[in-house]
Amino acid sequence: MLHLQLQAHDLVFLIPMALVGLLAMGAIPVAAKALRISCRCAGAILGVLLGVLVLEALPLLI
Repeated sequence: MLHLQLQAHDLVFLIPMALVGLLAMGAIPVAAKALRISCRCAGAILGVLLGVLVLEALPLLI
């Protein structure tokens, strides 16, 4: 099982990644307000997941 060891300084990287995902997915033109909110939520979640993947892969690259 994967055990993540995230410290407080990791939030410096994860929060901007979530915001980038939110903005990128929120820029998709949709007519329904609920779909726009769903796209933004999915983008924030994908941004955080990408940030966790990068944080976990960095020690392997160094």
